[in-house]
Amino acid sequence: MTNRRGSDQEGGPRRHAVPFSPLRVLPCAESSTVQRLFRAMQSTEDVIWLPITSPAILASLVESSTPDLIVIVAEDFRLSQWPVPDLLKEIFVNTPTILLALDATAMMRRRAARFGICSVLPLDLTTPQLLTAIAAAGEGLAVTMPCPFAEGDNVTAELGTGQVESADNAFSEHLTGREIEVLRLVASGRSNKEIASLLHISEHTAKFHVSSVLAKLGASSRTEAVSLGILRGLVAI
Repeated sequence: MTNRRGSDQEGGPRRHAVPFSPLRVLPCAESSTVQRLFRAMQSTEDVIWLPITSPAILASLVESSTPDLIVIVAEDFRLSQWPVPDLLKEIFVNTPTILLALDATAMMRRRAARFGICSVLPLDLTTPQLLTAIAAAGEGLAVTMPCPFAEGDNVTAELGTGQVESADNAFSEHLTGREIEVLRLVASGRSNKEIASLLHISEHTAKFHVSSVLAKLGASSRTEAVSLGILRGLVAI
């Protein structure tokens, strides 16, 4: 993704002389009803809102407009019901994406994480909260809010007690090989900078992988992610 935050006369990144330009955000809504959430925010100078799109043409618009960030509004997010889900998954992995969902539960975070979306927030958040989330996601951070129930309660309520163990195993399988590698480096106490150096990737990419691991495991911290990794056999003691 192209960085539109400015460059100096030699073509390198601007340092301190010129302020960053606003992020260009592409909003996507499944219905005209939820599109109203965005219209009240169009006047803000903190974000450049691109025209609201629908799932049917999201992939083509991302290709033509190359936004800095995507915000999706969905009452019940199920990417399998959208056109070209594999292409959209690739887009979400490479372009920071925030999902605003009716039920921003741990289960919904797991579902979104399987498609590269690490930031899941409730539909009723305020404009300042959304703008803060956009700024954080634009820096490669995963943004969530506390769920009303414990993680285990969410799984039990949605799947039933007899399916909890199989659900945990399935979620573990959604970690990619690189993410398991990152999780093991986190377990060894490595910082994002050290992970980047060891894996020969940028620090931004390392931070993204760590955020993705936390989101997929439903963990709120690196320590909790390591603990879950140990319990699920992904990290050796």
